[in-house]
Amino acid sequence: MNGNIEFDISKFRGKKVAVFGDFMIDEYLDGKVSRISPEAPVPVVHIRSNTRRLGGAGNVVRNLSALGADVAAISFIGNDADGNWLIERLKNYGTDISGIVQSNDTITSIKTRVTSQNQQLLRYDREIVKNVPESYVEELTQMIDGILSDKSAVIISDYGKGVVTCGTANVIISAAAKAGIPVVVDPKGNDYGKYRGATVCTPNMNELQGAVGRSLTTEEEIALAGKELCADCNIEYILATRSENGMSLINGKSGEKKDYPALAKEVTDVTGAGDTVISVFTLCLACGASHDDCCRLSNIAASIVVSKFGAAVASPEEINKTIADIPNMLSKVYTVYEAKQRASFLRQQGKRIVFTNGCFDIVHAGHISSFLQAKKFGDVLFVGVNSDDSIRRIKGDSRPIVAQENRLALLESLSCIDYLVMFEDDTPEELIRAIKPDVLVKGKDWEGKEVAGGEFVRSYGGEVRFIELEQGLSTTNIIDRILEINKEK
Repeated sequence: MNGNIEFDISKFRGKKVAVFGDFMIDEYLDGKVSRISPEAPVPVVHIRSNTRRLGGAGNVVRNLSALGADVAAISFIGNDADGNWLIERLKNYGTDISGIVQSNDTITSIKTRVTSQNQQLLRYDREIVKNVPESYVEELTQMIDGILSDKSAVIISDYGKGVVTCGTANVIISAAAKAGIPVVVDPKGNDYGKYRGATVCTPNMNELQGAVGRSLTTEEEIALAGKELCADCNIEYILATRSENGMSLINGKSGEKKDYPALAKEVTDVTGAGDTVISVFTLCLACGASHDDCCRLSNIAASIVVSKFGAAVASPEEINKTIADIPNMLSKVYTVYEAKQRASFLRQQGKRIVFTNGCFDIVHAGHISSFLQAKKFGDVLFVGVNSDDSIRRIKGDSRPIVAQENRLALLESLSCIDYLVMFEDDTPEELIRAIKPDVLVKGKDWEGKEVAGGEFVRSYGGEVRFIELEQGLSTTNIIDRILEINKEK
């Protein structure tokens, strides 16, 4: 496979996995908003569609099934119409529901989201949050060995609704240990003692900080917290999911932390991304993949689902395509069209966009200073770079000294630059019109002169800002100095 991943995800097909936890229903009421209510300052939503999906641990089942796995569901739900719907839906996915217990002691949890134009306006929950009765723990103890007899892994999906308790988690983890299969836990709350003996726990950063009872601000602190949690609760690994920072796998024995940067360029909705991560990671583990490949593939799958609205899943075809596209996903270099689309998305997120440009023929400290100053004017920095042909037209046939692919490669290594765009024109006017930056940045030597794109930027309320230049530093001066030294020799 491409992307340094050796594992073949076709091995997922037919792999048997048990999922234990809080099964619920995700309901979406989607409509159109055209006015504000006269009764209160809230939008009036004209509902046009009502859809239901498996939620909570059920979304883990959806993810596993999409990847070709055979799943057995284990849970405690309401003996009600919603519980019946949930069971029928699980059957539609080919799920073994023999481990589902329905009871009059609870109701089936439903999370209802009111949405419009792919934006969530409101969520309301119908549920009873309380621990399962002791009679269920006894029932689970009686049936668990039979359920796990042919399984390759177990996922515990804890949403804090009362199904995953110290008692039930101990039953599951002990039975899995006896069967010799890994247990991967999506935790909830600060008490990780109930997950004692698990193979992997997958907290997000807030959950990890809550579990160790302190703020974690450095990479060393994160690694130490993971090792500490593993030692306290006899957990082998912590897989910390870190939002825009990707994920980190921490070895409980050695404390070694390995990081996996986020791949997603477009983030539409993070709902259910954790379910995708734990599903792919567990299937990889069940198939005997390396921990490195487990994390890489989980990261790839997460990048797919966060680009979709709602609790989505990643298919094997999408994962394979993304693996092939990884080199492009990691690149900061965009075409003009891609830059236009990316800038539009960033504006929707409320990001302040900064733009500057230049030839950057021989990158020097003056350029670095300019980038650092420009970045301070906003959240993201786009840098336009003249192509080789453009530079030749402006500066003559002896330039550029450094070819465009090498100039881009050097600039791409600078952390202060978020996006690079090559342009063929003599000025960046058309590129600026495509990106529509909030701030256009030029050196103070341009102050009082006509700046390409400046009038356009000001026309929609943007700014043109002028920054200090490092005196005596320029590509021309560097070239002249090199020629002078060679002449002296």
